[in-house]
Amino acid sequence: MKIKGKLSGECVRLRSYEKEDLPFCMGIWLDEENGRYLSDPTANFVDVVYQKALDNLQDREDVYYLMVETKDGDRVGTCFAAPDEQGLGFDIGYCIEKHCWKQGYGTETLHLLIDWIRKLGGKWVTAEVAIENLGSIALLEKCGFVLEKESEFQKYNMDIRFPSRCYRLEL
Repeated sequence: MKIKGKLSGECVRLRSYEKEDLPFCMGIWLDEENGRYLSDPTANFVDVVYQKALDNLQDREDVYYLMVETKDGDRVGTCFAAPDEQGLGFDIGYCIEKHCWKQGYGTETLHLLIDWIRKLGGKWVTAEVAIENLGSIALLEKCGFVLEKESEFQKYNMDIRFPSRCYRLEL
C-alpha cells in the first residue's frame, strides 16, 4: 500500500517504498550487523521465495512499506506499518542504517509513523523486538510503548531464534 505524499519531521521524512529502493533495503536488512535482530536472513540465506517477496514489495496491498530519508533525500532507513483487518491496530517495524544510529532518526521515524496511524483512525500500535536489542527496546519505551507479552521469532530460512518482547501503544 502507498501513503499519500510524504510524512515530514524536522530531520527525516517518510515516503512510500519504490522498486528502486530495493538495493538499499537489501543492503541494510541482510547485513549481519545492521539486520542482526530482524527476521530477515543474512545475504547468504536468501532463497527464491524470499527474493520474490522482496522483488514485489511495492505491490503489497496489506502493508505500508516506507523509506526513511533525510531532508536532503538521502536514505537512512526503512519502516513498515501493517494494519489489522479493521484498520484499528497496526504492527510496525523499523530499521535505521547503522552509520545513522543514535542520531534521533529512529525516534523521529516512530513519532511520524504513530501520528500518521492516529490520523488514519488507528487505536493501537504493536512492535516486536528481540530482547537482546536494547537500543530498540529503549526507543519503544521512550515513545510510550509498554510491554504486552514475551514471545520468540526466527530469522527467515536460518536456525537462529530470538526471545522477544511485544510492545503496545494505545493511541
